[in-house]
Amino acid sequence: MAQLDFFGLDEDFYSLMQFVFAETDMIVYEAYSRIDRDIRQIKSVEEIRNMEDERMAGGFLLRGWFPDATDTPTFNTFKLNPRVGTHRTSLEGAGVVQFSQGVIDLGHLKFSSFSHWNEAGAIQRSVAGSKAVNWAEMRRQSGRIHRHTRNKLAIAKAGTASVLPHAYAALGDGLSLWYGKEYKQDSLELKKRPNNSFKPKPLRGSA
Repeated sequence: MAQLDFFGLDEDFYSLMQFVFAETDMIVYEAYSRIDRDIRQIKSVEEIRNMEDERMAGGFLLRGWFPDATDTPTFNTFKLNPRVGTHRTSLEGAGVVQFSQGVIDLGHLKFSSFSHWNEAGAIQRSVAGSKAVNWAEMRRQSGRIHRHTRNKLAIAKAGTASVLPHAYAALGDGLSLWYGKEYKQDSLELKKRPNNSFKPKPLRGSA
């Protein structure tokens, strides 16, 4: 798997997804549909904001694909325990990428991630659609998101994980980061980037 870890509160997550919607052609869906409902495509940050109250575990879980990298994602509808509902649908496939938002638990903000299969792993595991993925294009598109997160959004690092502005600003007596160990606001190992004044660049399609 290829994975980028970062720390972000809601506004940080929205900033990253605004880049995805404005600067890439990724097609984004919720990772799992609501019980007994159709899976929804998501076309804007505003639509994500409208889903805030639906988060079962406190964090967003989104999936999508780049049309130039794959055209074979799988919408898998599976049955549920009748006491819960009849069915749900998930988005799957070797060319699918995932955004998972970390939650706050007992005063610790857990890391978020952007992840997807790499070519070797997908082929070794015989993941559906692995031979139909343009892996070079997947790496190119994924690299853009990695670089934007690390070089444009992040203002600090906790270990190898980027720390985004709103998460960093919220650190204090009631909130720390957890990334294998605790990182507090004054931790020497929580390294701020030099010249890290946050001046977001306007994105195409942003208000």
